[in-house]
Amino acid sequence: MTDVTFEYNVPVFAGAPESGTDPSHRDTPCYERLDWETTKEGVLKAEELGFDAAWAPDHLMLGRDHAEYECWTLLSALAGLTDEINLGSLVLCNDYRNPALVAKMAATLDVISGGRLELGLGAGWHEPEYEAYGWEYHDGFERLMRLDESIRLMKEMWTDDSGDGAYFAGDHYEIDGAYCEPGPIQDPHPPILVGGQGEDVTLKLVAKHADVWNTDVFSGRAETVAHKIDVIEDHCETVGRDPDEIEYSWDGHVICTRDPEKYERLLDLMIPIQFEEEYVDQADITTEEIASDYFLMGTPEECAEGIQRRIDAGVTKFQCWFVDFPDTGGMELFADEVMPQFR
Repeated sequence: MTDVTFEYNVPVFAGAPESGTDPSHRDTPCYERLDWETTKEGVLKAEELGFDAAWAPDHLMLGRDHAEYECWTLLSALAGLTDEINLGSLVLCNDYRNPALVAKMAATLDVISGGRLELGLGAGWHEPEYEAYGWEYHDGFERLMRLDESIRLMKEMWTDDSGDGAYFAGDHYEIDGAYCEPGPIQDPHPPILVGGQGEDVTLKLVAKHADVWNTDVFSGRAETVAHKIDVIEDHCETVGRDPDEIEYSWDGHVICTRDPEKYERLLDLMIPIQFEEEYVDQADITTEEIASDYFLMGTPEECAEGIQRRIDAGVTKFQCWFVDFPDTGGMELFADEVMPQFR
């Protein structure tokens, strides 16, 4: 049996409707007000239920009332509150932090968590946050080139054994004798997950650098995942890398229930799915039939069928947004009746 992991996406913002029926954000459409105890208890419940990892998105003002927890501070707090569950960023925006500092932060968090960090990285996309916080928003190709350099710089810091600190000189970043002591527990470094969809540049970057490629709702259909994996494997041949070194993760929404009334209520809340204007190539998810191609939804048996289709396409990691949160009924049913079928 293929090793499959089930992972919990942490609600770091509320997304319930402020008025009318449209959610403020699709990932947390039932979460009415951001509350630390509620968010924390969700992570602790996920660990208790046997989820393998907890992932936090890296945004600053999404969701209802623009209230949101900062990703790295949150992961640091969770490292002290949990014992076994892995902790990851889905995904850290490269432009929000200096990569040399991120390398140091990641090494420290890996140490204090006992080697439980999974470092998700992305080029960034949410232009309103750049504008609000005073960061320069580069064009897409430059953002990707900056991400490429950042990953190379971080790996240099984590693996340097010269005794003189790491050196790196690129077009966008430079370090001169930067030490990363203590280094990360995981050898040679925490696994690097890269998110993004562009086939010519982003997926080639995945082939060069990533341990995991992360999809999302836009490419969450089993057929699309299979196609993207083929593209990555072609890039692996070009860059001279073994494609078996890369794992594939599915990041998406889960409605798991045996209650028909609850199912209809959640479906009505989610569809048509809401996307930010800044997203490109948005999936047109307007009906239950279309949603069933993108979500894991329905009874545990139906959710398991959706998981198997993606496993057949090459996915081994499932990062789940439980749509009914802060009700934990969906994740409990999923853990009790779906996860054991794949372990």
